[in-house]
Amino acid sequence: MIRFRQIEAFRSLMISGTSVSAARRLHVTQPAISRLIADLEADLGFRLFNRAKGRLEPTNAGVRFYKAVEENFLGLERLMQVAGNIRHEAPEGLTIACLPVLSTTLLPEVLQRFFKQHPDVSVKIDSCTVPEILVGLQDLKVDMALSLAFPPFAGIEVEPLMEASVLCAMLASHPLAQKEVILPEDLDGENVIGWMPNSAQSYDRELSTLKSAAIRPNYTIQTHTSHTRYAMVANGFGVAIVEPFAAKIWLPHGVVTRPFKADINYKYVLAYPSGGIRSELAHDLREAAVHVAKNYNFGL
Repeated sequence: MIRFRQIEAFRSLMISGTSVSAARRLHVTQPAISRLIADLEADLGFRLFNRAKGRLEPTNAGVRFYKAVEENFLGLERLMQVAGNIRHEAPEGLTIACLPVLSTTLLPEVLQRFFKQHPDVSVKIDSCTVPEILVGLQDLKVDMALSLAFPPFAGIEVEPLMEASVLCAMLASHPLAQKEVILPEDLDGENVIGWMPNSAQSYDRELSTLKSAAIRPNYTIQTHTSHTRYAMVANGFGVAIVEPFAAKIWLPHGVVTRPFKADINYKYVLAYPSGGIRSELAHDLREAAVHVAKNYNFGL
């Protein structure tokens, strides 16, 4: 049976590179490290290291095994951290996964409301893409996520938060800025800052909207993030169909927005790891998010 001390020795050896350094890390002797590794290899049934000229080189199997070990150690370290907080009566914290554009617009207002109730709570914010949010939720590494809507995934519960219509962004000096509403055909011949394929669910709808209007967008630049699209517009690379959250942030940089006449809406959700009992803090954060979303001012 694999013992925890064997795994500790293996991990220390992989990190430090030599049995001498690994022994120093674990405060044991070098022969003890060698014995633990040999016993672990016997229990596993494959070699973790090649031994040549006094050096230890990880085998391919050793590298694969180390990846699994590291994933589990990170989880164990998290448990030890939680236990330490409980032991020392440290306040419970929250980890939030959030789209970059929401972390700079919606989330600050949510946290302002939340901190009025819990001023001493530690909050960690992981700004990431939708696929990364899904992984964080499934791996129980985050307590809550603010995200674009996504299809059903095992291990994740979803609650609708809000919907927002897309806009068309352009420089204030652009001829289209003189219009009150932008139509798909207005983009004919224009340079358009677009999404990378599959970077958002709205990508296909955006593309089909332009194609149905017999418009072939000249995608000069394509990107994964909303702020990057606004930034490219601000620097004169073209116009873009955008979400509305970041509009007020980029207005001082010369970017204006107009309603875009198309059946394209962004749906945003709150998401949680399923099957778990949510803490009072998570409940209060959810209440703050729902309240802010309901009364959010896009500044348009």
